[in-house]
Amino acid sequence: MARKNLKVVRLVEPDLCLECRFAQTADVEMSDGSIQRMVHCRRLDCDNWDYSSAEPANDVRTEDEAA
Repeated sequence: MARKNLKVVRLVEPDLCLECRFAQTADVEMSDGSIQRMVHCRRLDCDNWDYSSAEPANDVRTEDEAA
């Protein structure tokens, strides 16, 4: 998985991601080193993203990669 330009953004309607075929659960390493469980989206043009609070992420590890 490409690791460049990873951003953490707020979801406008988080419930929409639960059924989305592009979404998967992931452990995200934040820029301060903390790890949080979030939704990772493989779609690059989703209308459900709010970029106003975007912040960088260091790494994303999806459930598929953990197996």
